[in-house]
Amino acid sequence: MPTVRLLARVAIFKLTRNGLAFWLSTLAILLGSSCMTDLQKPAMPPTGGPTSPPTAEINRMLAAGASNDNVSLLEDYHIGPEDTVGITIFNLTGVDGGVTPRDITLRLSQQGMIKLPLLGELKIAGLTPSGLEDLLRQRYEKYIYNPEVSVQVREFRSQRVYLLGSVSRAGAIDLTGPKTLIDVLAMVGGVTPTAGNQVHIYRQTPEGRKSYVIDLHALASSLGLINPKTAGVEVLNMLVQSGDIINVPEAGSFWVDGAVRRAGSIPLGRRYTITQAIAQAGGLDIDLADFGGITLYRRSENDVQEIPIDLNAIRAGKEPDIAMQPDDFLFVPISGLKWAWNFFIRQVGLPSPYGRIGGS
Repeated sequence: MPTVRLLARVAIFKLTRNGLAFWLSTLAILLGSSCMTDLQKPAMPPTGGPTSPPTAEINRMLAAGASNDNVSLLEDYHIGPEDTVGITIFNLTGVDGGVTPRDITLRLSQQGMIKLPLLGELKIAGLTPSGLEDLLRQRYEKYIYNPEVSVQVREFRSQRVYLLGSVSRAGAIDLTGPKTLIDVLAMVGGVTPTAGNQVHIYRQTPEGRKSYVIDLHALASSLGLINPKTAGVEVLNMLVQSGDIINVPEAGSFWVDGAVRRAGSIPLGRRYTITQAIAQAGGLDIDLADFGGITLYRRSENDVQEIPIDLNAIRAGKEPDIAMQPDDFLFVPISGLKWAWNFFIRQVGLPSPYGRIGGS
């Protein structure tokens, strides 16, 4: 303790000269208090992690994953109004008695109808090419023995989808061919920095309205799996259909306040844990923070939960590093003892024995 006693004597001398006798008693309390262990530098949480939601990286991945060749997706494409289809019947009997194919090109009406020889009008909107082949084989069996039919979509006119929310260019877009969700998001310039983690797709089907919720980060991570038939990918990078409404909601926010470098709200554009949230707020103010009183306030349906946070236990792996949720409030209280000590040493002109976390 020789160094502490020397500092105390210097401080008492300066304070006496200035007539601030009150701070003599404060110094005595600080030096004699059992709470001096609070001034020891604790093991601090890591300050790594991105400084902003990785929107640019997601958009880069979306653009890289957009497909220029969607031939493999045609079998899942749903034919729509004003599309043009080519229908080939291979085993028709010709005028010379031989078998000759007959190729017919037809444009669907706005009601999704076409008119075929022998069959008359058929409503085919909503069918896939393979589904239309099956339907035509069934209908032509009345007139042709073992009919062989092939269907190709030659022009795409029917796909109009609507994009809402945190995308670069919201609104209706017309698609000339089958497109996946990644394709559509890339076509409108990707998502904005305020985008949340989810993409919502609303679709009207013959069975009624359906909705799909897709994780944006999982979608971007799936880009290496380009086969839509690969397990799981059809749920992530799904083929869009005419009339789809695609909404990218804004991210929620959480707040960090108290003894941190940059208090305020932080958008949940990615997953943040407690330690990452503190790092995003610039780190703790080690000169003032009360490490034993950090509290996470989380709103539930009926009340607000108070969750005590032990940063040293989290760093040691003894407690989980809790993920932040929308509207969470993380509060790092100011230690009264530290505040008094730092105010005192500033008055006497001594340097602070502590550094800061999170940079200058």
